[in-house]
Amino acid sequence: MVLRIRLIKLKWLAVNIFMVFSMIVIGGITRLTDSGLSMTDWKLISGIIPPLNHNDWQIVFENYKGFPEYKIKNSEMSLTEFKKIFFWEYLHRIWGRLIGLTFFIPLIFIWIKEGFSKNEKKLVVTLTFLGFFQAFMGWYMVKSGLIDKPDVSHFRLSVHLITAFIIYSMLLYFFWNIFSENKKNTKYFATSQLKVHKNNFEISVIFLFLTICAGAFVSGTDAGMSYNNFPLMDDNILPPILLYDQLPDIKTLFHDQGFLQFLHRLLASLTLLFILHSIFKAYRDNFFYNYKILFFSILFIIIFQYTLGIIILKLYVPISLGLLHQMGSLLILSLLVITLCEVNKKRAINRPLI
Repeated sequence: MVLRIRLIKLKWLAVNIFMVFSMIVIGGITRLTDSGLSMTDWKLISGIIPPLNHNDWQIVFENYKGFPEYKIKNSEMSLTEFKKIFFWEYLHRIWGRLIGLTFFIPLIFIWIKEGFSKNEKKLVVTLTFLGFFQAFMGWYMVKSGLIDKPDVSHFRLSVHLITAFIIYSMLLYFFWNIFSENKKNTKYFATSQLKVHKNNFEISVIFLFLTICAGAFVSGTDAGMSYNNFPLMDDNILPPILLYDQLPDIKTLFHDQGFLQFLHRLLASLTLLFILHSIFKAYRDNFFYNYKILFFSILFIIIFQYTLGIIILKLYVPISLGLLHQMGSLLILSLLVITLCEVNKKRAINRPLI
C-alpha cells in the first residue's frame, strides 16, 4: 500500500510539474503576442465555454472594442485577428482550471489515504494557498490593463510570473525528494563544505528569481526594444537616466525602459557569474560525484541562456526566441532545485574525506 501511494504521488506530481511548466510557456506566448487583454471579464464557470458561432464572436469582439487596448493600439483589428489573440488568453485560463483539477482531485484521494507526512501536508497546504493567490493575481494583473492604459502593470506581471516559478520549483522539489529517496549516496563531506555548497546554490536560486523578476519588468514595459546593442546602451554602459546630475525617484526609475533593461542585464550577469562560481567550486570539491551530468547541464544552459538574451536583444525580441529564453530560465531553475535536493541528501562528517 505504501509503495502504491508513493507511485501515485510521483505520478500526481509529475503531471502537475508538466501542467505548470506548460502553463508558464502558454503564459509567455500570451504575453509576447499581446493576447492577455483580449478577454475582458472573469467568469469562473461560464467562461469555460468559448464563442461558438459568428454572433457570439461579434458580441465578444464588440465588448473588447470598449476597452483601451482596442481604442489605442488595435483600432484597425479585424475579427479574424482578434480570434488569434483571444485563443491564447482563453487557452491560458482553461489550462489554469485544468491545473486545479489535476492538483486537487488526486490530492484529496492521497490525503484521505493518509499518504502525506506532516511536512508534506505543510507543503501541500502552501501550494494550495499559492495556487489560489496565483489565480487572483492573474485577474488582478489583467484588470490593470482595462482601465486607462492598454498595458498590464509590470509589477503585477512580475508577481504573477514569480509565483508560477515558485509553485513549479516547490512541485519539482517535492517530486525529486520522493523520486530519489531510496537512492544511496556513499560520498561523505565535511559539514562546513556542505553548508558552503548549500548556501551557494540557495543564493544562486535567489539571484535567478531576481533576474526573472527583472525580466518580467522588461517584458511588461517592452523595454527590450529600447536599447539593442550590448554591452553598451547606445554609447554608455549605464542607461541615460542614471547619467543625470540628479537621480530620479524610485518610482520614475522603475518605469524607465532604459533602467529596467539595465537592471535585467546587471542581474543576469551577476547570476551567470555566481552560478558559474557555485558549480565550479562544487565540482572542485567533487560534489558532483556520480552526478556530473548536473554540472555539465547547468554549465551549458546558463551560458546558452545568457548568450540567447544578447541575441534576442540584437534581433529586437522575436517571439520564438523570447519564448525559448523563458523556457531556458525554467530549465536553469529545475537544475538548481534538483542540485539543492542532492545537497540535502549528502552525508556530513566532522572532517573532510576528499
